[in-house]
Amino acid sequence: MKTKEIKIGNITIGGNAPCFMVAEAGANHDGDFNKAKELIDAAADTKAESIKFQHYSAGKLTSKEAKRYWYVHGDEKGFQFDPTYYKDDQKSTFEKIDGIPRDKDAELIAYGAQKNIVVFSTPFDFESVDHLESIGAPLYKIASGDITYHDFLRYVASKGKPIMLSTGAANLDEIKAAVNVIKEAGNDQIILLHCTLAYPTPLENANLLMMQDLHKHFPDLPIGLSDHTPGIKADVAAAMLGAAMIEKHFTHTPGHAVGDEKVGDSPDHDIGIGPTAFKEMISRIKENEKIGKSTRHGMSFESAIEEIKKTVPEALGSHGIKEVDEEVERKARLQARRSLVANTRLVKGEIITKETLAEKITVKRPGTGIEPYRKEELIGKKVKEDIEVDTVLKWTHLV
Repeated sequence: MKTKEIKIGNITIGGNAPCFMVAEAGANHDGDFNKAKELIDAAADTKAESIKFQHYSAGKLTSKEAKRYWYVHGDEKGFQFDPTYYKDDQKSTFEKIDGIPRDKDAELIAYGAQKNIVVFSTPFDFESVDHLESIGAPLYKIASGDITYHDFLRYVASKGKPIMLSTGAANLDEIKAAVNVIKEAGNDQIILLHCTLAYPTPLENANLLMMQDLHKHFPDLPIGLSDHTPGIKADVAAAMLGAAMIEKHFTHTPGHAVGDEKVGDSPDHDIGIGPTAFKEMISRIKENEKIGKSTRHGMSFESAIEEIKKTVPEALGSHGIKEVDEEVERKARLQARRSLVANTRLVKGEIITKETLAEKITVKRPGTGIEPYRKEELIGKKVKEDIEVDTVLKWTHLV
């Protein structure tokens, strides 16, 4: 799976370059600047090339209607695949971990440079993009849930930086549309990440063969993996199949996020692996690359498949077509994606205009309403009933 090369400073991603390892720290700093520095220290010690955080505002990211779709300690196994289980909302969780003070972010990037590790982030709103751009962010990650938020894709692409585009719960048409939006904005520095949108992802739903299908449809783009499976087996296998990048949830304090063993408010503590496992994962991947056990370093695809079948055959999946995994992704997709949402009260009889779209309608989770890329279709529609602030808009609200 050889592809073109993308540069991050003096680091190369794709081509024959080593697999680029991303320690996905997310919000595992729990809003604490010193914890963020500790995470950078821990990730640097594993020899990861990069560590990634997340930048968002709870009120801009999610409406009152978005329900939790990730596992935390104490949940029933597999709950996130059952929509009748959803009780608590996303907003209350994100409000606890809204982020470290923005005036400290430049210091984190500089601290990472001292530790020889790239510090970057996933922005979730336009203001976060502007902030990250102002402090010299070297690249951006787009979360799976935002793959249909085309206005946001255009804005990030306009910054001219490399973009990691996660494809969890997306079908091929949605991925093609997103890639086209980014390219039409003048940016072809795209790294596509295969992903299963389930927190955590059972090994049997990793569906690593879908990476090959992405390569077939996007032969010019580096293909990687954004992984939520337990342990490191799927990640080592993905690198063997030619992943140019591995993004893996990382915490310096692995353990349960709630209960007697609470280590933090971020739900990612429960699915992140710690420094010891992360270091082992990197070591195994790098060693395999040295001896040519990767399809980007001499190994045939058929040989890689046979090798993986010896250790973690279930991670390959039953077929190689890139599509939504109905078993584990369909429910999470509804909660992780975005819809058009009333930003102010809309009054019965009001006609939707371009000004209405700009001033009274925003884009938030969940994805149970009108898709963001269809907003222009609202122009000229009449509001059928009063719609309160923070309500997800549906076509039934309009005539």
